[in-house]
Amino acid sequence: MTEKPRGSFEFIDHTADAGIRVQAPTLKDLFETAGLAFTELVTSADSLDCRVEREFKLQEDDLETLLVSWLQELLYLLDTEDLMFGRFQVKIHELSLEATAWGDVFDPNIHTMKTEIKAVTYHQLEVARSDQGWQAQVIFDI
Repeated sequence: MTEKPRGSFEFIDHTADAGIRVQAPTLKDLFETAGLAFTELVTSADSLDCRVEREFKLQEDDLETLLVSWLQELLYLLDTEDLMFGRFQVKIHELSLEATAWGDVFDPNIHTMKTEIKAVTYHQLEVARSDQGWQAQVIFDI
């Protein structure tokens, strides 16, 4: 069983959009926390049974694009299979990501829809080292 990521996140108010600001001690934790923040923007991660497992392999040219691609994969599975993920195990090696995520099929009778995300954007996108490790900001079109 994977532990919760060691990072933290906060939601950002943005005109006609929603965003997340994430901080974590490692890049791995940053991506895991961003995945959890994505889920929490849509529904409560604690309401998910996390019995469905999916694996991901991504490669990009920079960390910003890798983060957007990671969140786009989560959005794609929500849009196509109604899957939401509450637990993440991410490995980052240079500009590639390998991850396993555990989640559940979104059921409106069980799960509360907080926000409907239409797209992950590059607007005000940031991934950077910080005094505490790593920080990121992502804005979503809602």
